[in-house]
Amino acid sequence: MLKLSIRRSRSLAWLLLAAHIAALTLVWLPAMPPWLGAPAALALIASLFFSLLRVALLKTPQAVTAIEIGDDGAIAVQTRDGAWHPCRLSGDSFVSAWLTIMVLRQENRHAAKHVVLVPDNVDAEDFRRLRVWLRWAGKRATEAA
Repeated sequence: MLKLSIRRSRSLAWLLLAAHIAALTLVWLPAMPPWLGAPAALALIASLFFSLLRVALLKTPQAVTAIEIGDDGAIAVQTRDGAWHPCRLSGDSFVSAWLTIMVLRQENRHAAKHVVLVPDNVDAEDFRRLRVWLRWAGKRATEAA
């Protein structure tokens, strides 16, 4: 069994801020008319605020604070409100040494749950074990689903 506790991430907060600033710059660079640029800028600012609270700072009730993977490959996530949710791994997940994005599907839910992991928000050894599991056992689990 593998259990990861997820902490707040300063590096993820900075990464989200940089990506949103870059997107805001692209909105205003082509001299977009204000009636089109202003709503796009507001949407990006709202996206930044929501992303920071949910993904980097783990402040919303839906923020994932723990992941548990059983020996049988069953996955469950714990949200900030304390509830555990059984999930299945989607093949759209991304795994690398510095960033892992788990795309998880819950029963009776249309939208996927995305769990973003970086080296400073999980234990280093647990992060390594998760990445190995996702590359090998996780790949087989998504193919079987």
